[in-house]
Amino acid sequence: MGLLAGMLALLLTWALLKELAIWLSHVVDYALDATPDLEVFVYVLAICLLAGMLPGLAPALESSRAALAAVVRAGTSSVRSRRLQDLLVTAQVWLSLVLLIAAGMFIRSSLNVLSTPTGYDSEQVVYLSVPFSRALEYTDVRKLALIRQLRTLLAALPGVAAITSAPQPMVETRFETVAVPLDEGSGGGQGAQSLPGYTYVESNYFQTLGIPLLLGRSFQQQGGEPEQSVILSESAANQLWPNQNPIGRAILLGPTDEQRHRRSELAADGPAYQVVGVAGDRRLVGYGGRFSNEIYLPLPESQLPNRPILIRVEADPTQVRRAVHPVISSVDPNMGSFTATLEEMLRLSTPFLVSSTAAAVATTVAACGLLLTLIGIYVTVSYVVVLRTREVGIRMAIGAQRSDVLRLILRETA
Repeated sequence: MGLLAGMLALLLTWALLKELAIWLSHVVDYALDATPDLEVFVYVLAICLLAGMLPGLAPALESSRAALAAVVRAGTSSVRSRRLQDLLVTAQVWLSLVLLIAAGMFIRSSLNVLSTPTGYDSEQVVYLSVPFSRALEYTDVRKLALIRQLRTLLAALPGVAAITSAPQPMVETRFETVAVPLDEGSGGGQGAQSLPGYTYVESNYFQTLGIPLLLGRSFQQQGGEPEQSVILSESAANQLWPNQNPIGRAILLGPTDEQRHRRSELAADGPAYQVVGVAGDRRLVGYGGRFSNEIYLPLPESQLPNRPILIRVEADPTQVRRAVHPVISSVDPNMGSFTATLEEMLRLSTPFLVSSTAAAVATTVAACGLLLTLIGIYVTVSYVVVLRTREVGIRMAIGAQRSDVLRLILRETA
């Protein structure tokens, strides 16, 4: 029975894991391997075999004793037998408790993913992705003109407070860069620092997302081109210049991890950049709540078609999202679109999906364990009471009341 249950469980798990992997691969854009592991297979079969043997082995050993057989014939249970039953029930309760604790930890982990302060406004900012069809072969000039027109029309919508172009802020940069802080006036390096890759943003990015500028200012245009400057997050500034004011300092951005840096993205391989501001930190959701040591560079206008659009709204985001699609159709009916609030994007992020899936699985297992524990307690207590029928009769014959018998059984059960 145990081996049969183990085989069926493995087959069912394999089938469900394949479906889950297919679903997650569409959501998080990752390829997940659901091939069963041979070591896990052998382990599960061994556990199933032990689970089938142990529950029958203990009563078999106990019933082989002559003293127990005599007591059973007398119509009641021995103290030794009751202790063994109590031990089995207690072990079952403890195992169920472990499952419930594990499930509770997973549930709390998934809740913490959304309750972690992100450092930016995720509820009043709408994420808009506008992909261009490759089949129509849009030129770069045409793309830029369409994005300009679209941003102008979106800014005129009721309830829209600000518009900027930037990647979604909850995404962790997948490449690293070497940052070299320079001494004032000397140009000598103070030691290279490895930091997460840089992000190109517009000057109103921080205002749109509600990220405070702690020191300095935002980016400015110089003759139509962005200045050669950077804005650091607070944690990045503390890493490069601990306990110092970084405003006005210079920084060199060295080579990046070419395998992870997309070729279509800009490379900060120019001369030294001047630090003009320090922004508040944002937390990476699902990565232990740690801060992102961010480096922000000014986004050239020519790169606007390659970035999603972030829209800060003052009213209900749903109304703005409904109005976005007609605006896009009026600009170019062939343009696609995807809209969501940053809060919804958080729920679709890989860390939240992983933790919520783990919480669901752990909760299901814990619920099954709790159900088995309740059934086991009920059956065991019922069995013990039946074995003590003769004892209960003797107690009541010598004057015990119904309430006395109930208290005795319930106290020992508790």
